[in-house]
This record gives sequence, C-alpha cells and structure tokens, in this order.
Amino acid sequence: MYVLGIDTSTMTGGAAVVEDGKLIGEYVLNIRTTHSERLLPAIERLLNDSCLTLHDMEGIAVVTGPGSFTGIRIGVATAKGFAYALQKKLVGVTTLEAFARQFRSFPGIVVPMIDSRRSEVYAQAFQEGEAIGEPWNEHIDKVLEWCRLQGQPCMIVGDGALAYQEKIEQGLPEAVIPPPEFALLRPAAVAGLGWAKLQAGEGRDPFAVNPVYLRKTEAEIKWMEKSN
Repeated sequence: MYVLGIDTSTMTGGAAVVEDGKLIGEYVLNIRTTHSERLLPAIERLLNDSCLTLHDMEGIAVVTGPGSFTGIRIGVATAKGFAYALQKKLVGVTTLEAFARQFRSFPGIVVPMIDSRRSEVYAQAFQEGEAIGEPWNEHIDKVLEWCRLQGQPCMIVGDGALAYQEKIEQGLPEAVIPPPEFALLRPAAVAGLGWAKLQAGEGRDPFAVNPVYLRKTEAEIKWMEKSN
C-alpha cells in the first residue's frame, strides 16, 4: 500500500511516500516560501522521482494541526481535493502524534511542542508513540512543571523546543532536546503514521477530515474582544 503524507503545519513542510510502512521518498523544506507556492511542486517532484503518480496511492495522510492556521488549511484543502477527486482514502494525523511516532523509540516521555507565540505552546505527552495525556495549549512554564513531576527522562521536540530552548534548559535542565536538524517534523513520520492508521481501518470521508487548532485564531480573538 502506497501512502502519501503531507505536512504544512509549521515553517518546515513537505511530502513523503511510504509503501507498506517503508519510506520510498521524502521532500522537505524549511524556508520562508509559503506552502501555497511550494507544496504542489514538492509533491509533483517527489512522485516523479519515485516513478509514481497520485493514482498509485491507496491513501493520503495529512497533518491537521495544531500549528500554523494558514499552513494547515492549505495542507488539508490540498489533501481533501486529491482524495475526493481520485476517490482515495484520507486520514488526518495531528502534528503532535506524528512527532510521537518519529521519536517513539526514546526510552522516556516525548513531549512535542509547537510554538503558539506569547510563550505558549501546543504540547502533548507520549510514551512509545502512545498518548499519555490530552493535548494542551498552555504557557510553556506549565508544561515544564508537568515534566518535572514525572520522574522520567523527557525529550522535547518541535519548533517550540527550538524557540524556547533557553527557557527549557533553565526550567528543565535534564530535558533532551535533539539538534535542530532532527528536532523538526519529517513528512516521513506523517506518511508512516497515516499508513498505520489506514491499516487499522481509520480512513475517512475526505469531508470529515478537518483542521485541529486547539485555540481560536487571532482574527477570532480580536473580533470577540471588539464584540465585548
């Protein structure tokens, strides 16, 4: 089973193809060009270099968030369009659970952190790839306090780990933070997790897969402030 994975949740984004869980190809960029400009060319190049087409895909996996509101909408809309037009199975995966799969061999707790600005992060705790709590949108200090209470090694990954690395090192000096080139989400993890979910029968109607934001957009917050 070929599965295409798409990630546009953060500045890093790209696409990957797996066959029965084995990585066939991956395209990743961490530049400021918008996802609307680079996503389709990335997918086209990936498929061409892999000697595959979208018709060869049995399923598509897309990151539904949390992360960049605009980026997530671009990725989800693209995946929905492909799945609907080609009658392919579609599965959504969160940024946090894709990170958990990427680092599931870590002998402790993996805490993906996505920077949501103003010293707040989207975060969730995992062990061996399985969630051990609900996702948070909290001040980073609260997340670090939770980690200190666990009595286990914690690995902090994601762009939140890089953005707040100094604060993490001060508040949780025993935390493991991978080097920047390894701390960011790889589309291969998205495709691999999507393949596992599709194998478990989790493929959904394209229209049932929607973004996961965890908090309101800035526009919604400002509108509510003006309304009060």
